[in-house]
Amino acid sequence: MAQSEFSSHITYDSLITKARQRDKPMFFVVHQRSEQFSPYAGLTISKKTKDLLTEAFVSGVVRVAPEEVNHPISKTYHLRTPIYLFTDKDGYPILRYNKQIKQEDTLLKLIDSAKTIAAGETMGKLIKQYRKGFRSQSLLQKLLEQYQIFDQYTDEQVLSDYVSRLTVQELNNFETVAFLLRSGPAYDSQTYQLAYTNRNMVDSLYATLPLPIRNEINGRIQRQTFREALDKKSFALAQNLGNRMANTWQSHRLRGNIARSYYPMKYLQLCGDTISYRSYARNHYNNYFYRLDQDSLAKVDYANSQNMNISRRGFALDSVENLRFQNWLEKHRPRYVKTQVDNLNYGANQLLAFGKEDPEVLFDGIRWMHKSIALLPDRGQSHHILAKLLYQIGFYAEAEAAQQRAVELYKPQKHYYKRMQEILKQMQGRSWSGS
Repeated sequence: MAQSEFSSHITYDSLITKARQRDKPMFFVVHQRSEQFSPYAGLTISKKTKDLLTEAFVSGVVRVAPEEVNHPISKTYHLRTPIYLFTDKDGYPILRYNKQIKQEDTLLKLIDSAKTIAAGETMGKLIKQYRKGFRSQSLLQKLLEQYQIFDQYTDEQVLSDYVSRLTVQELNNFETVAFLLRSGPAYDSQTYQLAYTNRNMVDSLYATLPLPIRNEINGRIQRQTFREALDKKSFALAQNLGNRMANTWQSHRLRGNIARSYYPMKYLQLCGDTISYRSYARNHYNNYFYRLDQDSLAKVDYANSQNMNISRRGFALDSVENLRFQNWLEKHRPRYVKTQVDNLNYGANQLLAFGKEDPEVLFDGIRWMHKSIALLPDRGQSHHILAKLLYQIGFYAEAEAAQQRAVELYKPQKHYYKRMQEILKQMQGRSWSGS
């Protein structure tokens, strides 16, 4: 049976071209996972619903590669997980759904909701008014609210236009400043500086707002700043972001140092600066995920959460504190192990991508993968990455053994299992290209 349009991969350019030609809104899933990823795996959808989707929307699945930083969707959304989007024909969002759709009834409810919302005041309609020159405070506020609702990168010009219409009294207003910060102004922007005009009031705001809202505000500002660094090609802004993040961890210097290292490194990766990125990545993953004992990191996390100042007395806990910590660690260790393995795997894959011709770099990746596999032996991805590294340096027999183990572990996942088998055959025939 042919694959349905809504579940078929399509480029974003093709999708939006079809939507405009057919004068229809769009329904699509956007993700950064492998090409084998299926957002509808295990979901049974009736012919009636499929016909409804075909009649009402232009649909598809859009994959955006992580390195495509200038892709229209990458410049609009921070793609942490797959996103289900209903948009107008120009791509402006109507409804966003972040969880995997597992039941047909959920999809039908989303379709109904999207139709209802589309009849109202949508982002696309507000943008059209803005482009015609309308700049009322009410319109600008509604538009900024839309950026927040859909967790989009805020258009700094819209934010600047809004701020320019505020009075001094409004800039000293708790709700106004909270709204500005929730809009995610970049650290180097005038809006951010104006929001901090009354520093005491901002400090009071952060002390008053619930933790989830503070985290949401900080997250949007950090993401917006990093996006600005990429758009402006400013390594200095990425460094500034890392330093600011480090300063927020004053009571936890280890977490601060990880953040300080991460943002400049990520900037170099996404800008394709091979030599500089390779150096930063080797230091980052080696220091914080290969050499660092994650139990030690957990101990500092625990002490920080309990407001214990252990920096002055080293990492020693007294007997009662240590017993409490060990009980806490028993519950939380799987998360620390998973984080360490995820980072070692990602870092090793990056060394393969950016240092393919440098055996010294590749041997770093191999060391990381041996540690990753020691921590979680039954993860197929780890064995596959190790196989790729071993093959690249000419250790063909060892690479085949590692890939064979990956094949076995991927057996329950049909699409990936088939791909792993193909790669094993290519390695055995010495024809694997590394892609």
